Amino acid sequence: MLKPVSQKKSPRINIIPLIDIIFLMLVFFMLATNFSRNNEISFTLSNQKKVVNQLNKEKLMILNLKNDEIIFDDSSINLNDLEMNYLKKWRSLNYERIVILNDKRSSIQSLISLLDLIKKNKIKNVNFSNEPNKTPKK
Repeated sequence: MLKPVSQKKSPRINIIPLIDIIFLMLVFFMLATNFSRNNEISFTLSNQKKVVNQLNKEKLMILNLKNDEIIFDDSSINLNDLEMNYLKKWRSLNYERIVILNDKRSSIQSLISLLDLIKKNKIKNVNFSNEPNKTPKK
C-alpha cells in the first residue's frame, strides 16, 4: 500500500528571540548614551543684602524691573539703550555685578529678555532679588 504524500513543512522563523535581542540592544544603547541638556541658564539666588554687604555699592549695576519697565539710575531705559550704553561697554565700566530687582507685576517675558541680553554680552555676575522696595541708595 502506498502512503499518502505528506506536504513538506515550510521552515518557520521564530521571532521571539529576535525581539529579546532588540530590547537588550535598546537598553544597552540607552544606558551607554550621554544625554546633555541644551542651553541652560544657571544662576545662584542670593539675598540682595548679602550682595550689598559683600561689594562696594558703587560697583553694582542695579536694574529694577517695575511693570515691565527697566529702571536704572532712577530713570527708565529700554533694552537697546541698556545694551549700547552699558552692556557692550561692560569691561570698561567699573561695575562688578548686576543686581536685578524684580517686581511681582513684571512679566516673565521681560525678565527673560533682560537675561538673554545679559547672556548675549557674556556677563556672568548676575544676582536676583524680589525686594523692589529695598533698593540700596548710592
